[in-house]
Amino acid sequence: MDNTNSLPFVYTVTSSLTNVVGATSSSTLIMQADSRFELMGIMATGGATAASEDNIQYPNFFSVSIRDQTTGRDLMSGPVPQRVLAGNAFRQFLEKRGIIFEPQSNLLFTFTNLQALTCNITLALHGYKIIL
Repeated sequence: MDNTNSLPFVYTVTSSLTNVVGATSSSTLIMQADSRFELMGIMATGGATAASEDNIQYPNFFSVSIRDQTTGRDLMSGPVPQRVLAGNAFRQFLEKRGIIFEPQSNLLFTFTNLQALTCNITLALHGYKIIL
């Protein structure tokens, strides 16, 4: 990738989960039509307002599964806990090789509550818009 046809870009997805273990919520993200998107990293925050030092460093409030509905492919074999996929907002999951999504790709995010706490989630896909 060169810098003449790409811009740093972040897609965000938000969701809220009730305070029931196993509660689920889904969010859909449709990528913009003006470019491809190269995913380089995932960051996420979410959890209770009363945070302890342990859950700030090693958060595990929710799990997420991601499905590319445009191609029908899952991006993971099953739900992945927050701690494994995204860590906290300061330690993101980085791809060694970017994943390219076509314009207007449709991603479905399914979140599951892992603790009996109300959970407001923000998940960010960091990468580059590759201008067509």
